Amino acid sequence: MLTEAPPAGALLARLRTATRPAHDKLEGTLDLLDERLGLEAYRRVLERFYGFWRGWEPQVAVLFQDAAFLGPRRRMHLLQADLATVGLSAHAVRMLPTCPLPVLRNAVEALGSLYVMEGSTLGGRVIERNVERCLGLDGRRGCTYFAGYGTGTGGMWRSFLARLDQVPVTDAEQVADGAVATFERLAWWLSRTGQPPTPSILHLAAPCFR
Repeated sequence: MLTEAPPAGALLARLRTATRPAHDKLEGTLDLLDERLGLEAYRRVLERFYGFWRGWEPQVAVLFQDAAFLGPRRRMHLLQADLATVGLSAHAVRMLPTCPLPVLRNAVEALGSLYVMEGSTLGGRVIERNVERCLGLDGRRGCTYFAGYGTGTGGMWRSFLARLDQVPVTDAEQVADGAVATFERLAWWLSRTGQPPTPSILHLAAPCFR
C-alpha cells in the first residue's frame, strides 16, 4: 500500500503553525533591523550564527544523506568569510563556542530542521539591506550569509518546497518536530538565557498534522 503525500502546501502550513511561537521568540532576540545597528552588535550575531552552523551543518549532512540537495545549501563558509571581513582572525573563529546540537533523530526530522534554515534566507535579504545601509557591507562583502542565495533565493526556496511536498502524511509530525527543535535551540543559543530546551518540551510543542 502506498503512503500518500499531503496536498501541496499542506505541510508548509502545518510547519508555520507549529513553529510560530518559536519563530516569534527568535525574531525578538535579533536587532538586525535596528536603524542604528553597529558593527560590534552585528559581529556578535555573526559569531552566534557561526557557532550554531558549525555543529548543525555536519549533523544534518550525516542524517540527510543527500549531498546533491544539501550541498548548495551549505552556508557555514559564508559566515566564516563575513567574520573575517568584520575583523576576526582564523584563530579567533576557531575559538568561538559551538551551540549544543538540536535533537534530530533521522532524515525526516533533519528535513524539518532544514526548513528553518532555508526559510531564514527569505528574511535575510531584508537584513542585508539594513546591514548595507548601516555598515556599508553587502552580499558581496561582509554580509554574504544574510544575502542567502542572492537572486537565486526564490528558486532555492521553491525547490525546497517541492521536496517538502513529497513527504508522506505519516512523516509530517516528525518534520514538525525537527523544525520546532531547531527553532527552539537557535532561539536559545542567540539569547543564551536559561538551559537548552529539552526534547520532551519540543515534541509537545508540535500539534498533530491534520
